[in-house]
Amino acid sequence: MHPGLALLLALMMASPLGAQAPEFVQAEVAAPKGRDRDPAWPIAARLSGPTDRYVHGIMGNIPPWTMLEVRAVACGACRHGFEGATVVLPATLVFEDIAPRLWDVTGDGRPEIVVVETDVDRGARLAVWSYSDRGADLTRLAATPFIGRPQRWLAPVGVGDFDGDGRVEIAYVDRPHLARELVLVRLEGDRLVELARSPGFSGHRMGDTTITAAVRTCPEGAVLLLPDGDWQRLLAVRLVGGALVAADQGAMTGRALARAKPC
Repeated sequence: MHPGLALLLALMMASPLGAQAPEFVQAEVAAPKGRDRDPAWPIAARLSGPTDRYVHGIMGNIPPWTMLEVRAVACGACRHGFEGATVVLPATLVFEDIAPRLWDVTGDGRPEIVVVETDVDRGARLAVWSYSDRGADLTRLAATPFIGRPQRWLAPVGVGDFDGDGRVEIAYVDRPHLARELVLVRLEGDRLVELARSPGFSGHRMGDTTITAAVRTCPEGAVLLLPDGDWQRLLAVRLVGGALVAADQGAMTGRALARAKPC
């Protein structure tokens, strides 16, 4: 091999630009009641376009991304419906995330795309995107404010009706290695409205390529499961009277989350 080519390959493997786009994440959300299940249901999404224009390294070897790709699954019969779309972020933004989440946050039975976006000067924010099955486009429905400083990140940890009022909340941990604050927001029109915030939670450790959290959905309602800020205890969290209430589920061991998830 030519020495110059060997050097180029080595640099590509060491750089985010040498990373390959991950597999598409497929939605598991059924079509709304009363609607025929057409080929636009479900959808799949992924982040792509690795970049080195923002350096943080919070997720190990997962780079920041420049593109969000969404496509319909098994859409060979589509005519005028949604087949797929791609969003390319401007030079000041990246997707700083493990994968897009296909969560129904509007309650209409179809998934939105929840992802972390980061501004190179202002840090991370949580964003909700939607797709239109009437045309190949993606729209950012709402986003939280940026944290305010670069190299500051947030970890999405779950979605569910955590207070039992019939509406969906999105949960994330603001700076899981620093502030360690659990935040619940709800989509209200074109805004993500903060409902509650409390310190003492995590869900991600420096360099991890996964987020450690789950939602337990049982007859009594949805409960968020995640580690405390010191990764010593597993906590089960609900929203009660506008406040976050945590119940200790035992030591945060390797299989604690899997044991606590079933009803």
